[in-house]
Amino acid sequence: MLLSLADALLLVITLLWSVMGIIELRILLKSHGGIKDKLDNGRINKDEYKNISRRHKFCFTINISYLVIILFQLGYVIFNWYEVNV
Repeated sequence: MLLSLADALLLVITLLWSVMGIIELRILLKSHGGIKDKLDNGRINKDEYKNISRRHKFCFTINISYLVIILFQLGYVIFNWYEVNV
């Protein structure tokens, strides 16, 4: 019974993590668009844009890998649903 409760709690936490990952992805994409607009309007120079863009790409890569891991977790749960006694 305790293991079933732990499985159910981990499923809920995984779903919450995925929601937060999607929210963070939207924020990153919106922020990158704002930085691109600033470059086009001349408010920042090209070197500053490259530095910020490099940091955004790093965060974007981490976020995408995070969401892929969550998808693998959910796929594992779906394929082994008969073993989860919720």
